[in-house]
Amino acid sequence: MISAGRLLWLLKRDLGRGWSASYHHYRTLPLIEQWYWPHWHKKLSTVPVHLLTGKNDWQLAAWMLASLFQFTEMVWPVVIHDDGTLPEDGRAVLQSLFRNCRFVKRDEADAAMEKALRPYPMCLQYRSANPLGLKIFDMAHFAESERFIVLDSDVLFFRPPREIMQWSRGPEPRECWFNEDVQEASLISASDAMDELGVNLWSRVNSGICLIHRPAIDFDFCDQTLAVTSILRGKLWRVEQTLFALCASRHGRGGLLPRTYEVSLKRNASRDVVARHYVGAVRQRFFGEGLRRLAPVLLADEKAPPAK
Repeated sequence: MISAGRLLWLLKRDLGRGWSASYHHYRTLPLIEQWYWPHWHKKLSTVPVHLLTGKNDWQLAAWMLASLFQFTEMVWPVVIHDDGTLPEDGRAVLQSLFRNCRFVKRDEADAAMEKALRPYPMCLQYRSANPLGLKIFDMAHFAESERFIVLDSDVLFFRPPREIMQWSRGPEPRECWFNEDVQEASLISASDAMDELGVNLWSRVNSGICLIHRPAIDFDFCDQTLAVTSILRGKLWRVEQTLFALCASRHGRGGLLPRTYEVSLKRNASRDVVARHYVGAVRQRFFGEGLRRLAPVLLADEKAPPAK
């Protein structure tokens, strides 16, 4: 039974974020279980999509993946990294929606990464301290191809992401690409990155959308970075994003996706938006804007064919 304190918190949250966001959170979000996609017969992409999710955002992740599949019309291998809180019903729904998905359970990941990161104690310490460490280390470790995509659960696609599709289909590009942050969020300055690591740091890297060339994620370099710089004294939730930026900058190929892959604090996305990362300050717009726009597209009255 829900406590009075919890009920009061929910009431304040819903009043604060507005009627539209609350309506689509309660009413539209669960409807993703009705999504049907008719293109499973197509050839499987060689580039997997990795995401980290758990009890608080697995339904968001389902909408994110459905929007990606819908607008690319591509069959993506999906690797879902459980942050340790993913409930069984969430796992079952994701498995039913995305037939080719693979789950990496937290205990399986912890055992594998304890061995993989044993030579890199600073990496192991950071991963143990913050679940976002799974994004930078586990996804590179478990990726089964030279290229992989990392997507946050609070990203939604509204148009075909042609840059992502071209990167995934082209000849083996040794490039890393990211969406552009609303402001600089790195935990190390460009001058310190050059002085301490010899890296010409890319600015305003956001890790909500990452197109990664796996050799760029160098655990030895990450361990050195965590040991000799001040980034662990900053906000822990920005450490993995800073590591992605440093690794890619050191790799030296790629950059930032067009601004149509939007990170903004505006109420409404730009008219020509391809994708939007609904960062914490505007998370309620995932529901009030994103689901409101996508529900008529993803939940169109298109029934699955009868089973044979």
